[in-house]
Order: sequence, then C-alpha cells, then structure tokens
Amino acid sequence: MSQDFPTSLAADMEAAVAHDRAGRLEEAERRYAEILAREADTLAAAFNLGLVQLRRGRPEAAEASFARALQIAPAYANAMVNRGTALKALNRPAEAEACYRGALALEPGHAAAIRNLGILFNLLERHQDALEAADLALTVAGTPESFIARGDALYGLGRFEDALASYAEAGNLSPDPYETLIKAAIARTPLRQYPQALALLEEAVALRPENPLAYFQRASIRLLTCDFAGGWRDYEFRWRNALFNASSAAMVSPQVRESLALNLGIDDVRGRRVLLVGEQGIGDQVMFASMIPDLAAVAASVTCVCDSRLLGLFSNSFPAVRFVDPGATNLSRSAFDLVVAMGSLGRIFRNRIEDFPGTAYLRPREDVVARWAARLGARPKGLRIGLSWRGGTPGTSASQRSLALARLAPRLEAPGDEFVSLQYGDVSAEVAAVNAGLAREIRVFLPGDIDDYEELAGLIANLDLVVSVQTSVVHLTGALGTECRVMVPYNPIWRYTANAATMPWYRSARIFRQPEPEGWDPVIESVAETLRASRPPART
Repeated sequence: MSQDFPTSLAADMEAAVAHDRAGRLEEAERRYAEILAREADTLAAAFNLGLVQLRRGRPEAAEASFARALQIAPAYANAMVNRGTALKALNRPAEAEACYRGALALEPGHAAAIRNLGILFNLLERHQDALEAADLALTVAGTPESFIARGDALYGLGRFEDALASYAEAGNLSPDPYETLIKAAIARTPLRQYPQALALLEEAVALRPENPLAYFQRASIRLLTCDFAGGWRDYEFRWRNALFNASSAAMVSPQVRESLALNLGIDDVRGRRVLLVGEQGIGDQVMFASMIPDLAAVAASVTCVCDSRLLGLFSNSFPAVRFVDPGATNLSRSAFDLVVAMGSLGRIFRNRIEDFPGTAYLRPREDVVARWAARLGARPKGLRIGLSWRGGTPGTSASQRSLALARLAPRLEAPGDEFVSLQYGDVSAEVAAVNAGLAREIRVFLPGDIDDYEELAGLIANLDLVVSVQTSVVHLTGALGTECRVMVPYNPIWRYTANAATMPWYRSARIFRQPEPEGWDPVIESVAETLRASRPPART
C-alpha cells in the first residue's frame, strides 16, 4: 500500500504511525481519526485505524474503518481480510467468510486470507471444510501458510500425528520457524507429549522474547500439568495477545482494559483500592471468584465488574465486595488504585497445589434455595441428579466436549432416581424426545428460570449430585460444594488438568476422562457405576 501525501498530512501520518509503533494505541487511534476527518480518502489512515482498533479490542469500530478503506480502494485485499477478522470477532461468520473469499478472488495465493479462512472454519468446527480449503490452497502454492492451515484442520479432526507432519512441512518452507514451533507444541499436547511441547515453546520464546503468543500457549500447558507458578507468570501475556483482546475478553471498556495491572504480587494489592475485572466466560468468572476472599482480606476495598448473571450470587457470597454490572457508567478510574483482571489473581494466590482450598465459596440466598425446594417437591427415593451434556461455544471445541442426551440418560437411569436438566438454552424438545423412552422423565425448566446463576445455584443446592461435561455448570457446582461427576474429553482444557482425579479448584468435582478420542462409552459407564455405589438406602 502506498499513497502520496501533502507535506502537512505526511507529517501527521508520521506522528500517528510513531504512536502506533510505540504501542500508544489510544493516541494513535485519535490521530488517524483526525486525519480522516480532514482527508476522508486517506487510505493508509483508514486501514491503520482499523488495525489499531482491532488491537484495542474494538472490532465494531475496526469493521467500519476497513469498510471505509474498501470504499476508497475496493480491490485492496488486505483491507478485505482484516474486515473479515473484525466480522469474525463480531460473531458474523458468514460475512467474514465472504470477505476472506473476496480477498482470495483478488489474490488467489493471499496468505492471510487462506489462513483466516481456515481459522474461521476451525472456529465453527467445520474442520473438513477447513481441510478442503487448505488442500485447495496447496494446489495454488505450497506455502507455509497453506501447510499450517492444513495442520490446523487436521488437529481439529483429531488427526494429531498428521497435523504434526503438516506443521513440519510448513517449518521446512518457512524462513521463520516461530509459528510452526508453537503449532507443533499445541499438536503434541493431546498426544500427552508435554515435555516435548514445552521444549518447542522454549525455542519459540528464545526466538521472539517480545512476542506474547508462545508465552500464552506455554501457560496453558504449564497450568494443565499443574505447574501453577510458571503457568500464571506466562498467563499474564494473554493481555498482549491480539486475538484474546479482540474477543472482548474483559468486561470493561478498552480504556480501562489498557490500565490493567499485570505481574502483581501480594504486596502490590495490599491496602489498595482494587477494581477487579471479570474476564472470559461465565465459568471462568465463577472459578476465578474463588480468589476474591483472598483479595478482599488484604486490599483496602474491592469493586468487581462481573457478568450480570452473577451479580446476585456473588453479592450474597461476598458481602464485603461491591459488584457492578459491565454496563455501569458510574465507574471512575480515579476511584481505584489498581485495575486487576480476575485471572491475574492466580499469580498472587494460587502458586502451589497446596494454595487451593478446594472448598465451597458460593452460596445463594436461603429464600432462593427454599423456593426451589418447594418447586422440586418431595425428594425421590433414590438420588436427585442434575445433568448437563453440552458445553462450549464456537472455538472452544464444543463438539469434542459434548454428547447427545440420548446417549447419556438411559445409561444413568435407575429406579428411584430423579434427573433434572441443568443444560443452558431451550432444550425442551431434546429432553422430550429422550423422555419418551424413559420410565421416569427428566425434569426440565425454561431458560428464563435458570439463566440467572443465583437461581441455577438454588436449584443445584437441592440436588444430591451433578453429572456434567466440562462446562460452566461444573464450576458452579464445585463452587457450591455439591458433588459433581465431570466427563472430560481426551484433550481437556487446562482448567481440568492433565491427569488429576479431582479439580484443584473444587474437591467435590471428580473427573472421569476419555481413554481415547471420542471414547465416551467407558466414561459414561464409570460414572453410572459411581452413581450405583452412591445411592442411599431408600427414602420413605
């Protein structure tokens, strides 16, 4: 991209680019916007503005900036690719796909378009489509990017050895092995080759010590293998990862997010006024909330921004802490000494396995529990068991960590037991189809009844135990101290550890792991066996 500028405009662009390169993103964004306000057809300003907005976690603004760049230069493939990335972050996958394909129509070998199309398909768990797209790209040119895209698709299909081979091909062709080292490390993880994976990441860190990606991936493996001290140190690099930020990972504005304090120790928070920021999914916020009492015990005050569905439950559980909705407009940065992300508390309070109490820390109001007790009615003769069988969202391996209710329910059914659906979303039709073949129907409630997590907690508090795949229900159940049987896929996420029998966060959560990919039957049978052993003498 090149563009000739008048002298004054060139000076303004030079200043904006200098701020951009120095990481002063708010100032760079302001200056690019000012240039566009004066000279609406300045392609470089529109394009660079979009890139800065992506880095600041503002995909909606970025999408508008790239659209503006394309109005100026409709055949600008790079703007088309980056507009697709912004649309992907906005959960508009069909439009994102159209942008990537449009860029490839302009430049058939466009590396970033090839890669991002594969990333999008893998995010949507369309791994076969991703493989076909990569193979098609390889017929155009055997580029490192095409082999990486192919490896990513193979990884998504569970063909880990084949994925390693594709990453090796990419490494052979690439003058810079940084990304292929990281990809190979990720592919070795489900093969349980943890030392080899960490060694590859060490190489990547040595190559680019300033790049956050290798640290972030190393954090996952270290936490998975219970190296908490090393894992939390690396985990702080998540905030320098553009994809992590673009996914709106923190529930505050980009301006507040840019003031997050990182790499903290206990002396940094002692006696300070802390704004604690919820991040990632609702299950992560429940899990990280186990450290709120630790923080409240040493800080002068704690105000926490959390998912609105957690406000009631958290407020009742931690009365010394003020909880506010993410949409709150009355938060002044000047009212706090530190802004801290929830996940950063691990580095302060959970560096050894002995630092995890594993005990209950959440409690719904007594009237909520009582209302659910009345609604559920008389206790069954056997166990009252909660079920959750589907977990995750696009990009979190939802298909690998989920199973059909029809596959689960009959294996767990026993005379005298009562099953209650804890599954999020409207699953009434799915449950009704399964109930047609059961002697005792699974009970199901409308989403509006249990979307608020204090209501869901009140329901779980009336259960004997919960059976669940890896999803937020596990975290809530463990945080309440209720027994949980967790069915974990062969390649678990780090929160469930590599091979422990229980979760460090919750001693009441017992893990049952797939012995091989897609091997749910042995897991279901093992859980069913523990339920048979757990049944109390018949209630009268």
